[in-house]
Amino acid sequence: MAGIASRWAEHGLRAILLGLLLCAFAAKAALPDYLTFHSEGERRLLWVPSEQGLSEPEHQAAQQLAKQGTEVWLLDLTHAYFLPQLPSSMDVVPQHDLADWLRAALADGKGVTLYAVARATVPVLHAIARLEPAQRARLCVLLMHPNLYAVAEPLAEPGYLDMGDLSGLRVRLLQPRRSAATPWLPGQLAHLALQGAAVSHVMLENLRETYWARETPTEFEVVESRRMAAMLLHEMNAWGCR
Repeated sequence: MAGIASRWAEHGLRAILLGLLLCAFAAKAALPDYLTFHSEGERRLLWVPSEQGLSEPEHQAAQQLAKQGTEVWLLDLTHAYFLPQLPSSMDVVPQHDLADWLRAALADGKGVTLYAVARATVPVLHAIARLEPAQRARLCVLLMHPNLYAVAEPLAEPGYLDMGDLSGLRVRLLQPRRSAATPWLPGQLAHLALQGAAVSHVMLENLRETYWARETPTEFEVVESRRMAAMLLHEMNAWGCR
């Protein structure tokens, strides 16, 4: 009987270990599929392109940042979740996956800056709202011409989506001056402040939205798309993101 009990205990222990391994695998598998540009530096940038997907200038900028000491995790949501390149696709991105991704990025103590573009800012901010306040406080968040609108009609003040609790979060908006949405910038800042975020902004002169991926860019936009890495480094340094 003792031998049988011992074998049952052994089988039980194996089942427990197998269960733990499966749980660990499932937790890892839950993270979205993202690109990593490794660096030995102590700074990490989480980059989430717009609903239009990853562009070649963005890919090149991520490589440049890694060479200059900033590790980059680049998450193209349309690619990771096999979604059409449409603003509405951002509404079905699993927020819990993104929240787990953010927790993984914060886990090893590196300084973390998050950079998101256009409508991709919506699932990103929803995921941030799922974090603990102490985790949110460790993030610097840069939003490039965010699209947080619930309703947007010409010549009318837009309505905004509820992002959830953003208390303790620092957010800086990067707004191209030559955008039809520029007059709405004060409203976006006020809305994020109401959600609890500490907000600021930078105006990007002589540029249009998604200037790095336009079919007919100006000469200035071409130049600026090539120095995207330098622009992001400047904003992180000027803002004190470690």
